[in-house]
Amino acid sequence: MPSNFTADPSTLRQLILQPGQGFYVPAYQRDFTWGKDEISRLFEDLEQGITRAAQGKMPSTFLGSVILVSDRDSVMPKHVDALPATVLQVVDGQQRLSTLLTVFVVLSRFVSDDMRWLQQQIDGGSTDQLDIWLLNTLGERRDELLDTIASKTYSGTGEFNMKPRLIRQVSDVWGNDATHAAYESDIAWLLMEAARYRIRNQQHIAIPAPSTRPHLELVLRVITKHIDDLRKGADEVDCEVLTELQFLSNIGMAKALVGSNSDPVVAPDVLDDRRKSAARLLVVASFLLNGVLVIDVKAPDEDYAFALFEPLNTTGQPLTALETLKPLVVRSEGGITNYSTSPSAAPFGRVESYFPSSMRADDRWKLSADMLTAFALADTGRKLPRTLLDQRQYLRLQFQSVATPGGSVAGARAFVGQLADVSAFLFEVWPRPGQSPLMPSGTDLDRLCLEVLRSTNHTVVHALLARYYSEWAANPSPANRDEFMSVLRAVTAFWVLWRTSRATTRGIDDVHRKLMAAGHSETGLPAMARRAADASATLPTATEVRAALKSLLSTRGNIATEAEWVAKVTVQPLYQTSKQLAKFILLCAHDDRIEDNAAPGLVRRGVSGSFRALTPEAWESHYSVEHIAPQNLAHGDTSYEQAIYDQGLVDRLGNLTLMPVDLNELIGNKAWSYKRSIFTVLSETDPDARVTHMQRQLPGLAPKTKSVLQSASYLPFCEFLDKQTASILARAYVAQRGQRLAELAVERLWPMLA
Repeated sequence: MPSNFTADPSTLRQLILQPGQGFYVPAYQRDFTWGKDEISRLFEDLEQGITRAAQGKMPSTFLGSVILVSDRDSVMPKHVDALPATVLQVVDGQQRLSTLLTVFVVLSRFVSDDMRWLQQQIDGGSTDQLDIWLLNTLGERRDELLDTIASKTYSGTGEFNMKPRLIRQVSDVWGNDATHAAYESDIAWLLMEAARYRIRNQQHIAIPAPSTRPHLELVLRVITKHIDDLRKGADEVDCEVLTELQFLSNIGMAKALVGSNSDPVVAPDVLDDRRKSAARLLVVASFLLNGVLVIDVKAPDEDYAFALFEPLNTTGQPLTALETLKPLVVRSEGGITNYSTSPSAAPFGRVESYFPSSMRADDRWKLSADMLTAFALADTGRKLPRTLLDQRQYLRLQFQSVATPGGSVAGARAFVGQLADVSAFLFEVWPRPGQSPLMPSGTDLDRLCLEVLRSTNHTVVHALLARYYSEWAANPSPANRDEFMSVLRAVTAFWVLWRTSRATTRGIDDVHRKLMAAGHSETGLPAMARRAADASATLPTATEVRAALKSLLSTRGNIATEAEWVAKVTVQPLYQTSKQLAKFILLCAHDDRIEDNAAPGLVRRGVSGSFRALTPEAWESHYSVEHIAPQNLAHGDTSYEQAIYDQGLVDRLGNLTLMPVDLNELIGNKAWSYKRSIFTVLSETDPDARVTHMQRQLPGLAPKTKSVLQSASYLPFCEFLDKQTASILARAYVAQRGQRLAELAVERLWPMLA
């Protein structure tokens, strides 16, 4: 351990109230984001700490550790003559420091206001020893609070000889005049405003946050409410020491909390509300400065601080693996001074933008875990566990393997670039394809394939697709776009053909992981992961990927021909397997369909463009997968052959169609003759013909039902079903229809792998 490393318990007075000391938050740190929940927990800890302190127990309140590096050189931009004598770079702990300094601002205002009132009582002739003790002791605390906010220096003109105790890199600059000083971050702006109010002797006036600082306004409002509750002894305060003012009648308790006691000891019940407020504020101010402890960790340099920073979780919000990676990225670019203008800053900033500070901590962790799982598979072909420790270790070790000193700056930048590309694919293309310039440039089928993958949550393909997205992002040419779309169609066809031909998904994730880690030796496909051992210098073509997937479908999936898939899918309970994939199969089967006059009730393939079913619009329409022969047969209904149920055909492809849910509810488990008549009406596009059909085939309909049928949308996927005119829907027809639909569907799916 370096000899100049220290880790000491410190009160806030010892940590902050050092002459000529300032705190500097580097650019890689999160923004100041603590809100109502974190602030409320802080005040709960304070109340509990005051209770423990009154009982003589220590430590009273412990707020974890802060990691600091003494480093004036890292300040940028800087004016050397305006810098504090000691600049402590805050590697960890800035959320707590920023919140506590804001608490000091609000508390000093309340204390100043009560002091003014006490001074008026004394000026008016009061000789009460309690008033004098409160005024003097509060004055000492108030001055200490104000000194924690900003320190007075011997350089600077006018108000600029006051320097805020904490500033943030990029937005703030310590300066000696209005030309060189800049305090734009919420916390630095507030601290400088408080210093100005002090100079004007307006410490008792609340500082309003401008409308352009909504987060600061929230923080000030929450803190003000908590301090106001404490000084009033409100019901929400769980601290009898304050609410009952026990310390005013107990000398030992007063000395423990304040460091002195009033003389004579006062009976709390005789005090008015204003003196009670002053007494409570005195305890709160004294306790904050002297009773709140942190472990003040001072590291000798950035490297050592980063090593400590990575595993710490002192705020109650675990740092994600990305957040612990950032210090390493910053260091690889030569440190904080160089980072903001380095080639790594923009791509890493893109990654960070997907995890905004407003996002809940749990959501941030989950989404970062999803992204890193895909990134690891795309980068090294490794299956990365979702545990935080594993993800931190993976990112750290992999980045260190490509960065200096063992690697190169170029390797580190390529690593960050790939991380940004995977993130962009997962957060821009995958969930919002219309927001990315890539997907709108594809075909209807391309966009539909992405939707099928998304809706079935087939996330194992993220890694492979992200590799081709990265190529397009680097060079958004038509050729690279077509390569991505070709791979997209291939993985979709592979997934649909594999999954719909069996009862489980077992094996398919392993297929994709092995492709990424090792490729496919039978077809000569190299490893698809960017840095896998057997990866090629250039990304394989989409043709090579399709060949490998088609081979794997044969060897691992036992589907070597279109006929083999047809034989498998027609005996699967497709409705139970996956309603989303059943929907896609039905769309594939009905694309360019026309009536088969030689086989009543069946469809066949028509000319191109005769009926477009493979479109995002058809997918997004209010179609759901429904049964022709109802799942639950009405009692006594003999219009459906019992063999459909006995032989398990009810959930198979031949008994499924697409129709809006509300229309399906209209016909429900009605008899086949009634359903067939409904299909006739809803397959008619001429409104007058619809009325004629209803009068002839469905006499006696209720007015509401008539209205629904007259205004309902055309049912393209149920058209021609009414041509099956037998009074009983036969098992043979359902089986024949399933065979025909499967053959038509595979005509569309198989070429995606060809």
